[in-house]
Amino acid sequence: MTTKIDVDRSLNGVSNSRTLQIKGVKPSLSLSATVRSDSDIIALIHRVLPEVEAWREHLTVSIGRATELTGLKDTQIRYFEELYRQDRDAAAPSGATRSYSLADLRRLAVFAELLKEGYRPAQATEIVRAYASIIDQGATYTIADALRREGDAITDGFLLSRLASQVIFAAQRELREHASDAQIIAMFLVERRIDAFSAREIERIGRELAAHPQDALVAVDRAAVLGEPPDGGEGVWNDDESSIVLFYSREPWRVPVPQDAQFCCYRPSSAPDATVVFMAQSAARDALPPDLTIATPARDHLLDWMVRMCLAIFPEFRQATRTYNYRYRSDGYRLAHTREMLNRLMHRVRDLIFGDDAGVSMACLLLPDDLHKPAYLSILAHAGYPEEGARRARLSLHGGVEGLSGRAFNEREPFLTRDALHDARVFGAQDERCQVALAVPLLSHWNTHPFGVLYLASQRSASPLLSETAFVAMVFGNILSELLGRWWLTRLRRKHDDLLHTYAAEYVRWFDGMDMHGPEFYKGLQQIEQIWEQIAATFGNAGNAREIVERLSRRYVTLAVLDIDHSLYHHRRGNEPFLLAAQRHVHQAIAQILPDVRGYWFKNDHTLLILDDCPLEEAIVLIRRIVNRVQMVPVVIADKTERTTITLSAAIKSLSYQELYDLSHHDRDVLRASLTTIIDTIYEQTRRCERTLKAFQNGAWTIV
Repeated sequence: MTTKIDVDRSLNGVSNSRTLQIKGVKPSLSLSATVRSDSDIIALIHRVLPEVEAWREHLTVSIGRATELTGLKDTQIRYFEELYRQDRDAAAPSGATRSYSLADLRRLAVFAELLKEGYRPAQATEIVRAYASIIDQGATYTIADALRREGDAITDGFLLSRLASQVIFAAQRELREHASDAQIIAMFLVERRIDAFSAREIERIGRELAAHPQDALVAVDRAAVLGEPPDGGEGVWNDDESSIVLFYSREPWRVPVPQDAQFCCYRPSSAPDATVVFMAQSAARDALPPDLTIATPARDHLLDWMVRMCLAIFPEFRQATRTYNYRYRSDGYRLAHTREMLNRLMHRVRDLIFGDDAGVSMACLLLPDDLHKPAYLSILAHAGYPEEGARRARLSLHGGVEGLSGRAFNEREPFLTRDALHDARVFGAQDERCQVALAVPLLSHWNTHPFGVLYLASQRSASPLLSETAFVAMVFGNILSELLGRWWLTRLRRKHDDLLHTYAAEYVRWFDGMDMHGPEFYKGLQQIEQIWEQIAATFGNAGNAREIVERLSRRYVTLAVLDIDHSLYHHRRGNEPFLLAAQRHVHQAIAQILPDVRGYWFKNDHTLLILDDCPLEEAIVLIRRIVNRVQMVPVVIADKTERTTITLSAAIKSLSYQELYDLSHHDRDVLRASLTTIIDTIYEQTRRCERTLKAFQNGAWTIV
């Protein structure tokens, strides 16, 4: 006889009573005194079922697997089936192995949790039967839960994709020290240590990961995986189309492995239980090391930190996305794809605005060549404009401003004309044969350059391009502004990424030299100390002390401080820090005149030179040559056509070897303090000066 439970489902089909009325159950199994409220049971079900969702991939499992997942013994499972009166498949032969579906596992999981709560098996079974409809629905989430999880997934996925792309770019630069054409096409971040001691072994491991990248963080170069050729067009918007796509999946999505693929691994020093495996391509076979050792300290620190950040975020991202089969996030807009999408968008805009007149109308999206100092507008996307003309179109933004679009861009205001054919403001009106035209700037703010211009025109004078439509175009332009803002940001970020990775060591050195007495300054002191040690060793092996003093009095170490004039004025120029470019420029001049001398940066825009065994007169000549070289050649700033000339002021002081030794015979701290005071005094002579070269002669500072 089947046991039945009558439950008062007064609220959403669930009883609010603490008593379940049971028919056909012996009094000894009465639940009236022990069962919790319905809200407690539902809370228990909602606590258990989300964990069961992780079992979805198992589909049907054996009783052995069911015991592993639920924690129940096989005898407990069979007893539950007997109490629950599980219906067996009539077509299954007698003695056939029982398989358990996800619905079965849900019930068993709730049954197991009830047993942990202290219920007897029969009581737990009756509760599972009573709430079967809720249990079989699976875990339920509110909209707030879904939005919260999606928000976490979007934020964490965005960060992970950016971090993964930086790991790939940094590692790729290191690999190109071994093979100049090396390109990383995939990265696998696994949360275990992989010890591979040969190229063959790491290739085997890499191919296994690519075949089954389950529960691993995977980043791939989209263009490389799909075999997309680079954009070879002649348009102004040609860019690097590489796009890193981040994947995480609980299912084994196989990553394709090209025939010429090579593998190498990187183990971050601060995360020994993690390994990054790179899949790369290079024409030079076996040119890449199986174990990637980063030669540049700045890049090694960057890679280590980025990998650790991935390891910190990945578990939360995995948790937020566990209800999905897979997730992916790109490290930015694919520029070519964005242009294609914008072309489709322009066709839709034209069709919606002009309707039946769309065939004799056009919609164009024009962008400036630069957001800092724009010189002209070019067509990025269009509908109805001749393709050849769109590629060649350049509207000047200086002097005689060309076109309604150029006017709208410069004035930051929309312009509408209903007599475009005879309106001198409309560029190319004769070629376009348009009667009405509208140009709307895509503004982020009225005091900044627009991101672009939306241009609409029609050859029909009675077109629907009315004032009301112009207002709609302005509102739509705000949406386009955000879209193009992200497009611009992707272009700028990629260029800046390349700049940062190219000058990684210089950026670290620049930070070291920002303070008056920073790490770079103390490296200079260490070089002077080495000279002092040689002098001290000479005295230690002294024969005739007077002869040694006389000899050391005729040898000199000269200290020179170079200062970039008016550095604060130039600081605002350029797409990279101007002072870094200026310091690099000074360093290049020093390397050309004094190839064996290193300049030590300090106080942000100053350089300390230590000229060993160089008397003052010779030092003055050498420093003057460096100053002239700096002034003759303009500073080159990345991605800028503008050239800036800088000038230097300098101060020079010589110390004989004897004077250096006399600063302190034994105490290094006293020596270091004395040297710091001397260099600070030299530095003071360069302040409030312009194009001035000073030298300490005969007990006074003089201009030379």
